[in-house]
Amino acid sequence: MRKATLCILLENDSVLLGMKKRGFGQGRWNGFGGKVNEGETIEAATIRELKEESGIAADALEKVAVLDFLFSQKPDWNMQVHVFLSKEWEGEPRESDEMKPQWFNVDAIPFDSMWPDDKFWLPRVLKGEKLRASFTFAEGDKITSSHIEAVDELN
Repeated sequence: MRKATLCILLENDSVLLGMKKRGFGQGRWNGFGGKVNEGETIEAATIRELKEESGIAADALEKVAVLDFLFSQKPDWNMQVHVFLSKEWEGEPRESDEMKPQWFNVDAIPFDSMWPDDKFWLPRVLKGEKLRASFTFAEGDKITSSHIEAVDELN
């Protein structure tokens, strides 16, 4: 299963998400991230993707979740996503070719315009939980099975 990253910035009661403008997840709000290149650590990929997609430089990352995504109709999409939060960074969010950033209050996250699994795990990590989860998707983004477990540590 390929590895990918996701980073969400937190400031006070707000989260920074990006509207995906092209590629996988186009038209959805999401954290910033992407694939891990060969020979690259997960943390280095997270830092690189965040910088490329938003102009933000962050190296104070807290791993909060490891999510396995299985796509029954498209197994080449299967991935394990390592999710990080950051409360410290440099720079101002800027739009890139891939993402248009926007701040949202944690009570007004646009779950209806996000991946359908986000509403199950994102509120929990924003409240301080660390999670391991798996989601299986059928055609039409329908979740056919899921499992979410709170854990003490993530590696």
